[in-house]
Amino acid sequence: MESPVSAKAAILQALIKGEGYGLDLIERVKERTKGKLVLGQGSVYPALRDLERDGLVKSYDGEPIPDRGGKPRRYYKLTAQGQLAATAHQEVVGSLFLSPVPT
Repeated sequence: MESPVSAKAAILQALIKGEGYGLDLIERVKERTKGKLVLGQGSVYPALRDLERDGLVKSYDGEPIPDRGGKPRRYYKLTAQGQLAATAHQEVVGSLFLSPVPT
């Protein structure tokens, strides 16, 4: 059964706690929902691209990581518009995200 919470809404909630990279955000969502919502890479990365295109998140490359062949991780953070959108979605996804979200 598909979750009533979209990957985009879940990612916005995960980013309220601070910037992160794709796999980190997948883990945050899983952790904060106590496993009720598990996002796959196939939904997270397209959602992140859409959120960035919509002006809700901004991305940047971190430091090169030797274990990744010198390739940096791409980090994402909320824009001011993204913060507003995340706050607006809190009521919708609040019951799924069990830990309190700072306002």
